[in-house]
Amino acid sequence: MDERRTAAQWLDTAVSGVRFGPDRDRVRRELEEHLEDKAADLQRIFPGMDALEAQDRALAGMGDPEELKTELARVHKPWWGRLWMASRWAVSLMLLVMSLVGLGVRTGYDNSLRGRTGTEIYHRVQDGEKARLGQYTFQITGAACLDRSAHPGAEDTFQVVLRASSPKFWERVSIEAVLEGLAAVGPDGTRYPLGGEEIKRYTVTDSPGYGHPVTYIYTGRSLCEWELWYREFAVFLPAEDWEPGDRVTLELDSPAGRIALSAPVTERVMIP
Repeated sequence: MDERRTAAQWLDTAVSGVRFGPDRDRVRRELEEHLEDKAADLQRIFPGMDALEAQDRALAGMGDPEELKTELARVHKPWWGRLWMASRWAVSLMLLVMSLVGLGVRTGYDNSLRGRTGTEIYHRVQDGEKARLGQYTFQITGAACLDRSAHPGAEDTFQVVLRASSPKFWERVSIEAVLEGLAAVGPDGTRYPLGGEEIKRYTVTDSPGYGHPVTYIYTGRSLCEWELWYREFAVFLPAEDWEPGDRVTLELDSPAGRIALSAPVTERVMIP
């Protein structure tokens, strides 16, 4: 019988006890490479030995394929292979989700996975107040007094940022549900319902006789940043006679209950 055929039969017998296909193929390749290395070593030691004889002697030194079959079957359990395959699929799925989050194709606030509007968050707050309401966690993540004194006709405003997040990223945070029940209370106790926006305008002079209009939210709210598992909303209200440490409170009423979160406004940001 052809020696190459004999080697193939030996390999097939040795790995036949490995029930998980990918494992069986991998072990067979490793045994075949080991057999080839042993044959090459024999030819290097005995220069006059031909390739078929070297393979035959190498194969004899590999042992009984039936005994090896039993040992390989004991070591390579099929459920380990299935677990390995499942973990590869899980990692691939996770990488796919993360790539989609990173891609963040913007097709609208509700449909995009990641993005931001023109509303900038001027001063981040670390460890701001937080509360749970239903399945969502709400937390203040920004607070600043926006100083517009460089712009004649503009007025200072508070900006307080509220984050709504949920670990269930497949249940997207509803923008409308948050904004419909949101209100703000200024340092003097004045309450500002945020169902709508009050927009103010001023003109920036580029050169004598020329200028361009600028608009800003005086009271109201705006979506500013979002990712798969959270939304951040900037809330604006008047900042007359601001003093460092003045507190602004955000109230949220919803069918799931009511929460109130407050933050001291300690930072003044000059709007250039």
